Amino acid sequence: MRIAPPGWLAEARTEPEALIKEARRRQRRRWLVAGVAVAAVLAGVAGVADGVAGHSPGRLGPRGHPRSQVAARQAAAPGPIPRSIGTTLVMWPVGYPAFGPGGGPPAYVDDLSTGRLRQSQQPAIGAGDYQPLLVQAGRWLVYVGDGVTSAMRDDLTGRPRVLGPTPFFAPAAAPGRVWLFQFEHGMQGPVRAWTVALSGGPPSRPVTLPAGAYLPAVRGTDAGLVLQVPQGLALWNPGRAPRILPSSPPGITDGFDATARLVAYGTGCSTQITARDAAHEPDTGYDTCPALQVLDVVTGKLISFPAPPGTAGWVPGGFNLVSAISPDGQKIAAYAAVRPQGAGQVRLYVLRIADPSRQAMPVPSSAASLFARTAWSAAGTWLLYQGPGGHLWAYQVTGGQTRASSTPCCQYTVMAAVPSRSG
Repeated sequence: MRIAPPGWLAEARTEPEALIKEARRRQRRRWLVAGVAVAAVLAGVAGVADGVAGHSPGRLGPRGHPRSQVAARQAAAPGPIPRSIGTTLVMWPVGYPAFGPGGGPPAYVDDLSTGRLRQSQQPAIGAGDYQPLLVQAGRWLVYVGDGVTSAMRDDLTGRPRVLGPTPFFAPAAAPGRVWLFQFEHGMQGPVRAWTVALSGGPPSRPVTLPAGAYLPAVRGTDAGLVLQVPQGLALWNPGRAPRILPSSPPGITDGFDATARLVAYGTGCSTQITARDAAHEPDTGYDTCPALQVLDVVTGKLISFPAPPGTAGWVPGGFNLVSAISPDGQKIAAYAAVRPQGAGQVRLYVLRIADPSRQAMPVPSSAASLFARTAWSAAGTWLLYQGPGGHLWAYQVTGGQTRASSTPCCQYTVMAAVPSRSG
């Protein structure tokens, strides 16, 4: 959840409660849609067991189709994802995100270099409506534990480390560090912020966020800390006033992704409601944006990408919820809503940030339901996404190749790609 502390900026005191309600509504609906979709996907792939990378069809194929039909479809499917991809996927939760005395749901750990898919109770992500729940920082995974921020090695070995007594965190610009945030007086008053090293050591000197900033912040960048304030996205450095990012709309901003140098966000966005659920669940909806902006915070250069022709607009995945920007900072993957409006269906596109044509490249066989996650391989050469049948596919942007896996994917709340440490 995003929580706004007291002390709103003077020009934005009119509707703080409405902004808070909107932020919480968006996060709740993402949990609901993602959780239900995960349960549905996993119900259809019950043959995927712990330690097994796929399943063998019985006398009937998926959904009762004769084996001959299934074999014909498999023959036309792409080949397997190459093991040279050197990537392991961590996907959470397995099943509906229910929590009990014994902890929460496990995660899938899919080592694409060995073909082994297993379940793991690590990272032990805690219950809560937080954003982010998990981010990758170098060779570490940082995540919300039981009311704290924890970190562990990205190969899921060793004991987790508690970084601080708060569940609010954000990536820092400095490698190997993260920002932590905490109210000075319970859930009220000014917000303290400081950075910690993931490998240990003393924390930085704490600073106080400007009044009106939402929690959590977006992330640290090479030009300052990106915050969400009532006027929109802002760059902030201690001792200075926040600087609103160009074209950033007021209130909670529809984010796509952010790195230490780039911030991608939507403009002109509006909320849509899926026709199927509108009658009984008005909170089940999604946002569409006619333009996707990519800002270089160092140079100040802003690039605008219009939504692909024939679509209903870009669908933001949310800051720190998906790694849309490639590791080299040259490409961004984003979903666009397909028509009719309210259908709740999307298609994936790749944008080359330096391409002057601003044309979006459609990713093959990428039609999916709302809130499907994507990830770039560890080297950034393959885009991992939801393919037909709710299975993991990979797309090599430079060569145009596609590859497929039987791993159930990608309707998860958390989906992180880390370098494979096996072999």
